[in-house]
Amino acid sequence: FGVLNGQAFSEVLSRMPGDTLSRQQILAAFGDVLLGRSTKVSASAAKAIFDEYAADLQQAETRRTAASADSVLAANKAKEGVKVTESGLQYRVLRAAQGTRPMAQDTVVVHYKGTLPSGKEFDSSYKRGEPAVFPLSQVIAGWTEGICLMTKGSKYEFLIPAALAYGDRGAGGVIPPGAPLLFEVELIDIKPHQEAPSLEEAKSTSPTSAKSTPAKKGSAKRKK
Repeated sequence: FGVLNGQAFSEVLSRMPGDTLSRQQILAAFGDVLLGRSTKVSASAAKAIFDEYAADLQQAETRRTAASADSVLAANKAKEGVKVTESGLQYRVLRAAQGTRPMAQDTVVVHYKGTLPSGKEFDSSYKRGEPAVFPLSQVIAGWTEGICLMTKGSKYEFLIPAALAYGDRGAGGVIPPGAPLLFEVELIDIKPHQEAPSLEEAKSTSPTSAKSTPAKKGSAKRKK
């Protein structure tokens, strides 16, 4: 029991960024509690001390990650062909195409690969063997903005700052907090958003109606 729990506890400590905890003091306190001896500090005081320690570690890690992210963004920005939008999204055209651009409310069919600044791949539709299909309104802001720049058939590279991705929270233990994300994306197809018909329109276009309603004048034109 001690071996199993000691191993699990050791793994938790190994994942703490900037860990400076004394293993000997941990063992001494753990033994005091386990054997019912008096401890040097109360449980409430220990919690307050440790919470402050953990917060300091987190702040230091956030500063380190931010500095690293800034370095990655600056290096990529200097590459030939890279453009930067007002929001900070960086993109480069890998393959141009003449076609329609999607709008933010559309659904798109794409092939893509996502990697961290370290080069570690965290997601790939290519490896799954089929393109992904999703509404642009339901993805991270950097994807929505970036794919709306593309034309059907084109292939782009995006470097998405953390502020347009998963921010300081990260995602699912896969995306670290504050990490910029690099994507290669091919826009295969666009499925235009269909507005739900109003009650009057539904009535006029029903099978029992004698005539249909023409398209509304002034509806949004698709980008070319």
